[in-house]
Amino acid sequence: MHRLRVWTASLLSRVDWMVSQIENHEAVARSAIEDVRQAAARAKVQLARVRQDGEALRKRVAEQREEEAVWRERARRCAPEDEERALECLRRSNRAARRVAELSPRCDEHERIEKQLATDVASIDDRLLRLNEQQNVLRTRQSRAEALSRVRETGGSLASEIDDILERWEIRIVEREIAGGCAPGVADPSADRFEDAFVNEEERAALRAQLAELRARDLP
Repeated sequence: MHRLRVWTASLLSRVDWMVSQIENHEAVARSAIEDVRQAAARAKVQLARVRQDGEALRKRVAEQREEEAVWRERARRCAPEDEERALECLRRSNRAARRVAELSPRCDEHERIEKQLATDVASIDDRLLRLNEQQNVLRTRQSRAEALSRVRETGGSLASEIDDILERWEIRIVEREIAGGCAPGVADPSADRFEDAFVNEEERAALRAQLAELRARDLP
């Protein structure tokens, strides 16, 4: 008996665990989506840093190119008067040109990586958007399924109870309408039928007079 109770308790525990896993699908999905959201945030921060580094690298290349041109122009101006100065200007121009040659491939590679990271970040954002949409759809489907399941579990008893409630509500409203003299088909006790007869006769007399006037206009 003891073993049976232990085995039963163990089985029920496993069933409870399985049920909890099923019920925690939404929590697991929410956690996974949050992980993707955090990864997207980290990727965006990294992309911003890479873009800053790329901008600095491109700025250095532009500065070295400008320096190369400036020193070469100085060499050209100094050549007729001072050859030594002109040679030093050329030396510095060539040094700037070498820096440009060293930095340009790095700049190109950096731009390639930057574009790839931007593509990856856009892909992560798109994936996150689709995950959120799918999560919302599944939540809606789960709510609908739970509602339908609840209706099926209760069978016709729930519908019958609701009909009874609505019927009792309608009866109560009709009783209050009758008590207040405003129920459909119930005569207003304050109405004066004697006066209504006079009003109807006077109205008919006025209409006859109006009709006689119309006929008189048609006569030659």
